[in-house]
Amino acid sequence: MALIADLEAPRLWTARAPAPLEVEEVVTLRGLEQLQGEWRWLWTRCPGATTFQRPEWLLPWYRHFGPSFSPRPPWVVTLRSEGRLVGLAPLAVREEDGARVVRLLGEGISDYLDVLMDPELAPHGVRALFDWLALNGERWDTCVFEQLREDSPLLRTPVPEGWGERTQGQEVCPRTRLPWTAEGRLAANLRQARRRLERLGPVRLEEADADNLEAMMDTLVRLHGASWQRRGEPGVLEDASLQSFHREVARGLLTARALRLYVLRVEEKPVATFYGFRDGAHVRYYLGGFDPDFERYSVGSLMVAQALEEASHSGADVFDFLRGAEPYKYTWGASDTRNHRRCLWHGPTQKV
Repeated sequence: MALIADLEAPRLWTARAPAPLEVEEVVTLRGLEQLQGEWRWLWTRCPGATTFQRPEWLLPWYRHFGPSFSPRPPWVVTLRSEGRLVGLAPLAVREEDGARVVRLLGEGISDYLDVLMDPELAPHGVRALFDWLALNGERWDTCVFEQLREDSPLLRTPVPEGWGERTQGQEVCPRTRLPWTAEGRLAANLRQARRRLERLGPVRLEEADADNLEAMMDTLVRLHGASWQRRGEPGVLEDASLQSFHREVARGLLTARALRLYVLRVEEKPVATFYGFRDGAHVRYYLGGFDPDFERYSVGSLMVAQALEEASHSGADVFDFLRGAEPYKYTWGASDTRNHRRCLWHGPTQKV
């Protein structure tokens, strides 16, 4: 076992049967950045992984929000089998009400949090992580793992003997199975809205690429803010640091071919936007917005319908609306899955 501040340039490894696991810590941003190649490869190996576990998401998150989340260095635990990266737990320790709380990086703006574990070794890898935490029990009091999916290995793996735990449900995440086709009254309403919009001029869908990305992110910020201001609320992109974060994420995901950023235009005027991600068989809807002057044309609904159709045509299996039980999500045939919080402690009582 080793404590490391920086790592050599990452190498890619071919898959082999796991050998005894070596546990290391990465405690600097530079060390995390040097893991990117192996980290991406591990992410592709994990069928349940989401964008929120990608280096393209978590590294910008740490650069923009890490120091305010915890002034302590990151406590990222990696697992290796014969040198090959097979597990990564993006942890940090925070002081909360006098207790030292282990949490997952990405909290707050990530809809799913988790570790990455090669499927050949999960849940063995999570047990190794728990054993590592037990060996370092003098450094923490409680683990609080938020927004765990129902199939998360971090949620299902038993804790070491003598530990306490408590699990509770959190937000629902509505999802629509694909392929999707509008039917009945919804289909009629969408056709009518489309016809009304087309009377104003040509309607087209623009997708982000390397040439238009920055302009489309500008449109996302403007339309998201405008649609929320109509409700008397600021919207989540009002903060400049969040805007910078999402611009960096969008650039990384575009390079990884995982970005889903669309603008609906009428006579070249942007009237609605969609910002989401593609994870394997899932398309996830993170943010959107529309021009309030075009609300009567149902441009927000037309944008979601277009995104659902694009996801269906791309071969995705699930359209994920992410956290929140907003009524509009169920218009599109969504049904609920639920996130969970798991709290663990290694003493007689929980500290927080």
